[in-house]
Order: sequence, then C-alpha cells, then structure tokens
Amino acid sequence: MKNNWLVVSTGFALFSMFFGSGNLVFPIAVGQESDGHFLLAALGILSTGVIVPFLGVFGMLLYKGDLASFFSCFGKRGTFLFSLLALALMGPFGVLARCLTVAHGALLLIVPEASLPLTSLALCAFIFLFAVRKNKIISLLGTVLTPLLLIAIALIAFFGLSQGEIPAATPHGGWGALKNGFFQGYQTMDLLAAFFFSGFVIKYLHERFSVNAGDGALLTVFCKASLIGAGILSAVYCALVMLGWIYAPILADQPPQEMLGLIALEALGTMAAPCVCVAVMFACLTTAIVLASLFAEFLRHDVAKDKMGHTTSLIITLCIGFLVSTLDFAGIAGFLGPVLEAVYPALIMLTVVNIAYKFLGLKATHWPFTLTLATKLCCL
Repeated sequence: MKNNWLVVSTGFALFSMFFGSGNLVFPIAVGQESDGHFLLAALGILSTGVIVPFLGVFGMLLYKGDLASFFSCFGKRGTFLFSLLALALMGPFGVLARCLTVAHGALLLIVPEASLPLTSLALCAFIFLFAVRKNKIISLLGTVLTPLLLIAIALIAFFGLSQGEIPAATPHGGWGALKNGFFQGYQTMDLLAAFFFSGFVIKYLHERFSVNAGDGALLTVFCKASLIGAGILSAVYCALVMLGWIYAPILADQPPQEMLGLIALEALGTMAAPCVCVAVMFACLTTAIVLASLFAEFLRHDVAKDKMGHTTSLIITLCIGFLVSTLDFAGIAGFLGPVLEAVYPALIMLTVVNIAYKFLGLKATHWPFTLTLATKLCCL
C-alpha cells in the first residue's frame, strides 16, 4: 500500500514538474493547424513533449540526479555554460517571460482592457514578494492549483468535445501535422526541465526507500510513476489538440495565449471566465516563482560567486523577465523557436547516448551532441 501511494504521488509530481504555461498553449495551436489530422498532430507533440522529457528524467535517475555527472562530457566550464544558457531560457529570457504573457491572456477574460506591460509589472511584483522570502506557500499553491487546473481543463474538454462538431480533415497534410506537432513539442522545453527539476523527484524517491532497498525496486516505482505522469500529460495534450481543431474557426488570428480562454467561453459560457482565469494565472505564477528563484540563485552563487545578494539577483532576474515579456507570446516564441530547433535534437541525442553508455559502462563523450548540433546548424 505504501509503495502504491508512492507511485501515485510521484506520478503527480512528475506531471506537475512538466505542466507549465506552454503546455496550455502549444497543443491547442498544434490542433488548430492540423488540418483535421489531429491524431497525427497529437502523436508528434507527444513524442517531443512527453516521451523525450520522461526519457530525460530516466537518464537523470541513472546518474543519481547529478547534473555535473550527466554533463561530464562537456567538462566543468562546458557544464557551467550549458547551465547558464538553459536556466536563462527557462528563466527570464524564455519560460518565465512566457508565463507572464499567458497569465495576461487569462486576465483578459475578465479584464479585457488590461495592458501587457502593466500586468507583467504587477505579476513581477507578486513573484518578487514570494520568491524573496522563499515562502512555503509555493508548494501549497502547487498542490491546490494543479488539481484545480486539471478540473478546469477536464470541464472545458468535456463540454467542448461534447458540444462541438469535429470538422472533416483535408485530403492532404497528415505529414505536415505530424511534423508541426513534433517541432512544437520543442517549445514546451520540458527536456530542459527534466535535467534541472528531476533531482527533486529523485531525492523524494530516495528519501522514502529504505537503505537496504535495491536500485531495482526504486526503478520499478519510477517506471510505474512515469506511466501515471505521462498518461495524464498525454491525455491533456490529446484533449487540447482536439479542441484546437474543433474550435479552429473561432481561433483564427487569435493570440496563442488567449485560445484556451476563448474555447472555455464558447463551451461553458461567461461564468467560466473567472474560474479559468484564476486557475491559469496562478498555475503560471507558481511556475514563474520557481523559475525566478532558480535563475536568481544561479546568478548569485555561480555567476557572481556570492558577491551579490539574493534580493539583487532576483530583481535583475525579474527586470529581464519583464522586458522580455513585453515582446508578447508570439515574439518570445519567435526567438526561442530557432534556438530550440537547433539545440533540442542534440540534447535528445545526448540523453539517449548517456543512457546507453550507463548501461554499457562506457565513458561519456561530447561527440554525439556536437555532431548532431553541427548537422542541424548546417541544415537550417
């Protein structure tokens, strides 16, 4: 019974780790652009948005959650530079800023005249108040609001799918839908999240296993938990992809961050707006608080060598995030897309090779990553 509860709780932890602002947006956009081939589109985004991130967590589990060990092929300086780039993209230059724009999109449901700069500024102040004190309310919000968000999505999916009619698919475009879903999965950036956040899940598992428990028992629990986490994430993705195609006509020319709200209004009516707004906004904020704290700590400790205070590093982080958020969701995706399209295949290759090397007992090398990156850059 104890192990069963551990499997379930770890499964939900894995789902929560990967479910952020982009996960609410990109599946709908993929469905909207699928030309009716939503199953192929869903398969594409499930490949890079579910399978690849969980493969990353599995790899980190084999390396005991040690980031330096997993990226040892790059050397100490290479690992530092990779960590800086990855945390910057997940933090103020990417996901953190994107969270602000998605939260703004949700706020527009109840305050249509709300401006993005003022909303981002207010949200940054909110994030600062919680992150500077490292308040325990973050875990409480995550525990309460993740189920709330799931309930909101389930209601939207149920009424949206039952009330809407699935338009006929176009004769061609299946390959394009699959490819679009595959590359849009990069934008979730969940493989990067797997590298930096999986240590918390791995530590959680080790703390709950007895000293005499073997690695096999821990691996069994992890695999079962992964099936739960991946199953929930896959179900949410598939529902959102289908909703994107069903409601494609009303989503035309609409900003991606506002699509879920428009579907909710169409499926549930105006009474749904406050609930969806609150759930999405706080889901984005809890993610943003964690990412802001993570980057600020790296900036303070690893970059400034403890010559900068936590408050100062947090202010710098949020100032960058605010400025980047003013580019809007599409603007952020515009510069993140090419970077991720170049780097992501190399990271996938590195993950697969590191897992293989661990089982074969071989020393890791950077060449699979380097050659994949060089090949991809030549093809762009």
